[in-house]
Formats: sequence, C-alpha cells, structure tokens
Amino acid sequence: MCSRCCKTPAECAGCSPMCCSPGISYCIFDLESAVFDTRHIYRKALKDLVRSYDKRIPDILHVQSGPMTTSEMSELFCRKLDIPISWESFRYDLNERTAQLIANPPFMDGVERLVRHLRGCCMELGLVTSCSEANYCSKIRGREEFFENFSTVVCADDPELRAFKPEPDVYLIAMSRLGDAGPDCTLVFDGTTQGVQAASDARLPVIMLAEKDLPCCWSELAALRFEYLDDFEPEMFNLPPFTDPEPKRRSSRRRTRYSQRLTVIRRRAAEAAAEEEEAEEEEPEPPEEPIVLAEPSVLNLRE
Repeated sequence: MCSRCCKTPAECAGCSPMCCSPGISYCIFDLESAVFDTRHIYRKALKDLVRSYDKRIPDILHVQSGPMTTSEMSELFCRKLDIPISWESFRYDLNERTAQLIANPPFMDGVERLVRHLRGCCMELGLVTSCSEANYCSKIRGREEFFENFSTVVCADDPELRAFKPEPDVYLIAMSRLGDAGPDCTLVFDGTTQGVQAASDARLPVIMLAEKDLPCCWSELAALRFEYLDDFEPEMFNLPPFTDPEPKRRSSRRRTRYSQRLTVIRRRAAEAAAEEEEAEEEEPEPPEEPIVLAEPSVLNLRE
C-alpha cells in the first residue's frame, strides 16, 4: 500500500519500492539559491555599486555581511566604506541593480535532473521565494513546464507570511501546504545562511548550496553542504538513486571539499565498522564463573 508520499496507488505503480518506504517524502527548494543560481549575481551587483563610488570591498566585509539581511548589509557597507549616501538609498540602488541582473537567471547546475527524478519517485515538491507573486511569474516565464513540478509556491507577498527569513515561517507554511509533510520526512534545499537558519528553526534537515569560499561556520546548521546540486546523491537520504547516467562535469573544481569530505567520512566509517566487527570476532569469550552453592543454614539442618 502506498504511503503518504504518493498521491494514489495507480500513480505509484511504476516507481521504486524505496519511494513507498519511510523516509523523505517531501522536498522544499528555495527559488533564488537552489533552483536558480543567483549567488554570483548578487555579489556582482554589490561590487559594481561599491565600485561606482571608487571603493572596494575588503574580504573581511564579505565575511561579516554574509548572514546579514539586505538592510543590515547596506548599513554596514555605508558606514565602513564611508559611502556618501544613506544606507536606505544604497539598499534601493542595490535592489535595482540586482533586479536588472536577475531578470533571466540561470538554473542551478543539477536542479532539473534532481527535480525530474524526485517527481518520478512520487515525491511532492514545494517552492519558496523572496520575490512577489508578480515577480515570480516574470522570472519563470518561458520555463513554466518545469515549475509545474512544484505543487505549492510561497511568495514574499503571501497573505499568511508574517516574517521573512531567518524566521521559519516560510518553511512552516510550505510544509503545511504539502499535506502530511513534517520534519521527519521533509528535506530543504537552500543556499543562504538566512534560509539555513529558517529551515533549522523549523526543525527541517537542510542541504546548503554555498559558494566554495563561504566560511565553514555559516553552514554548521546544514546537514550537508555542496557548491552545486549535481554533487547531491539521493542515496544520502535513503532516496532512490538516479537512473539516468551522470552528466559530465565541466570542471573538477566544481565539486567542493565538503562533498569530498563526505566521501572520506563514509570510507572511515566503513573501515571503523569493519575493524569493530573483526575485534568482536577475535575477542575471546569470558570464562564461565563457577557456581558456588550456598552453605545450608542452621535452620535447614535442623529440618
């Protein structure tokens, strides 16, 4: 009998048996950082804006501004770089430049393959975005067929949304609209520190898609961290493996040290388990203690 991960038994008839076993049955993607790859776009807009005032951004400011909101980051840059405008004007200019660059964003490498695979396994998918419904419709224009894979979309102007990330509201709303989704069977894909914090506060495991130079401390709440989605292997979360051949990677540098470290951890864990098993086999059984009969009591002798 099909579990909650499937709509009807008929739709699940041809899928992998793993799809109907306990585990991850729902996935939620962040549009800007897990479906579209806008990470470099935001950084380019920021650098161009700062450069227009003959300033440059020190690496330390990039590190400090990573987990900040746009308002907090704008205030920090205006103060530290002595930019001669208010931080509100800086934020407005930054949003304008970002909007121009992000009008037709590229897909994250690996997302199309992963989404098709998950839907083929009868999984329900949700989508969250920091843009309004009108902007969302503009961003996906020409790619509507792909976005039909997502059964629910939570936009920034959703009437139920009371607080933005890093508050967990957006993920709690998406989870509630996916039917029986819960923390024990839902996986999140997000590439921002605010999103990872939001998913963590919603008690959801989250895969962080971070740039390779992002400090490790910003991904501590993530279950795993990758640079691109084509580094993700479904078996990591007991999901059915990909059935199509793995696409050829354009650069070996694209696989981050975090996914490589996961391979090392797996190998060490397997080696440790094998050594423990060998130790158990070699360990001699302790000798049986002799049974000592208690001396009969005086009362028993008299009887």
